[in-house]
Amino acid sequence: MVTASQRIRGVILWEGVYHWFAQIHSPFSRASSSDDADAHPTSDAQLADINLFEAFVHQHERQILNFLWRMTADEQTAFDLSQETFLRAWQHFTTIRAYERPRAWLFRVATNLALSHLRRQPGASADISMVDEDESATVSDPIVHFVESDLVRQILLALAPRRRAALILCEVYGFTAEEVAQVLGITRSALKMTLSRGREQFRQMYAKEMRS
Repeated sequence: MVTASQRIRGVILWEGVYHWFAQIHSPFSRASSSDDADAHPTSDAQLADINLFEAFVHQHERQILNFLWRMTADEQTAFDLSQETFLRAWQHFTTIRAYERPRAWLFRVATNLALSHLRRQPGASADISMVDEDESATVSDPIVHFVESDLVRQILLALAPRRRAALILCEVYGFTAEEVAQVLGITRSALKMTLSRGREQFRQMYAKEMRS
C-alpha cells in the first residue's frame, strides 16, 4: 500500500490527466458527429502538443506538488492546486513552452494559487508579529539546511504565507532574488525585507524549540 508521504513525493503519476486536459480544451475533442470529427481532425501537430505537454508535466510535477505541500501542509489541497497549476499551463502551453525557464512561470502560478487558498483559511490573513530584534539566535542558522523534519515544517507553517513562500523558493528550489521577487510580484527591496524578517523569525522560533 502506498502511503500519503509517498504520493506527495510524486510516486503516483497523474494517470490520464494530460489527455483529460487535451480532451476538454482542444477543439477537435468536442466533435459530436462524424461531420464534426471530419471538420476538426486530430492533427499530428495537436498530438505532438499533447505529448510535449505530458513530458512537461512529468518534468515539473514533483517540484510543484512538493512546493504546494510545503505551503499548505495538506495533501489533498496540494494535489488540487497542482492540477489547477497544470491546467493553466495547458491553456497557455503554446506560449510558455517557448520560455527559457518555464519553471518560473509554473511556480508563479502555484504560489499565487497557494497564497489565495491560504488567505481564505481562518486566521490566515492575521499579521505575524515582528521579530524581536534584540534576541540573538543561539544556534547556527537552520534555514540554510532546510532538513526535512517535522520541526522545520511546523515553523515554516507558523510564518506568514508570503515569508514562507519566499524562504522555500530561495532555500529549497534555488530561485534567485530577482526570480522570487517576480514570482511574488514585489520589488527586490521588498523581497529583501521579507526574506530578512522571515529568516530571523525562523531562527528565533527554531532556537526556542531547541531550548525547550
